[in-house]
Amino acid sequence: MEFFHVGFFPKRCVTRENWHSLQPENANYHFPSPAPIDQLCSVSSCIVKGLVGFDYPEISENSFNQYGGFNQLATALDLIRKQAPGEFELYAYGVPEVLYEEGQSHPEEIGCVEPDEIEVDSPAYDKLGYDVVELRYCSFMCSPLSCNGQAGENRELVNQYCLVENESDAIKLAIDFSINKPEPGPYVIVEVWKYVYPLDASIL
Repeated sequence: MEFFHVGFFPKRCVTRENWHSLQPENANYHFPSPAPIDQLCSVSSCIVKGLVGFDYPEISENSFNQYGGFNQLATALDLIRKQAPGEFELYAYGVPEVLYEEGQSHPEEIGCVEPDEIEVDSPAYDKLGYDVVELRYCSFMCSPLSCNGQAGENRELVNQYCLVENESDAIKLAIDFSINKPEPGPYVIVEVWKYVYPLDASIL
């Protein structure tokens, strides 16, 4: 399956060690995924939040693509450095032209993003695995593995990042989720890469 780069995504670092409840009325709400998961690297922003409150003159609607990511690596890195150094990590996502609905896969044209002349599959990135995400109108919605407790139901498939280790298992989960509907769907498989160079460095 071919995955197309769809942008750069700053996301808050959410680990078992730094976990705090997102429910003010339930401060003791536990880390939402079982061991051996140590960090949530979910594509969904339900738990693993992205940057909010952009207030920089260089940022405009044209800085984002239809998936809510940044087209330019430099823009995403600069925002992290300015707004929340040390709190956020940077990810790149890949999406195939396939959606899963009612147990069936069907082709879906996507608007891929030119990766700023940077190969995601490079020494600057680590591939962490695959997420299976509800996709609506090019917006990433819920990731059932972290949002709906499905990591606990599929412990043998998930790694320490709450992601699926291999593509074939991700396809199986996408079909299963599209039938059992932990969220209404449709679903897409997302390849997750983490930018591993220090954020005060640059490969540009």
